[in-house]
Amino acid sequence: MPNDRHAGLDAHQAARWVGVPAPTAFRHLSDPAFVGRWALGCLGLAPTGTADVFEGQSLFDGSRARVRIVPHEGVGLIDYHVGQGDLLRPRIAMRVVAGAAIGGPADSCLVALSAWRAPDTPAETWSRTCTAHETEILLIKTQLETLAADGEA
Repeated sequence: MPNDRHAGLDAHQAARWVGVPAPTAFRHLSDPAFVGRWALGCLGLAPTGTADVFEGQSLFDGSRARVRIVPHEGVGLIDYHVGQGDLLRPRIAMRVVAGAAIGGPADSCLVALSAWRAPDTPAETWSRTCTAHETEILLIKTQLETLAADGEA
């Protein structure tokens, strides 16, 4: 049964403060290898042979999903066009905002993961997507901060 707290929502956002500078977070969140470590719907991203399109496997049901990562560095925005086969839609976006720009520490940033529900998305699938994003933002935070602590950021 779907989680009722997501009922009626057509967009969802999960955000966390991350203890790395915004350029570091942006670089990693634009990198398919890094995205393939936290994106539960397309783990292990690998090139498809089509320019800028990568494919991974869903941790949920084992299905294959594709993603095109479209970074807009000047505004700290990354669009993720997702889907199966050749039909990719801009359904996910990541915003990276420098900490100092919004009153936080200079060596930190705010990372916000947003999703938009397609009109034909079943309630149970949408609820799973929202819950996954709430987990993914924690994975992003932890993985970025671990890379920084290990000197790999």
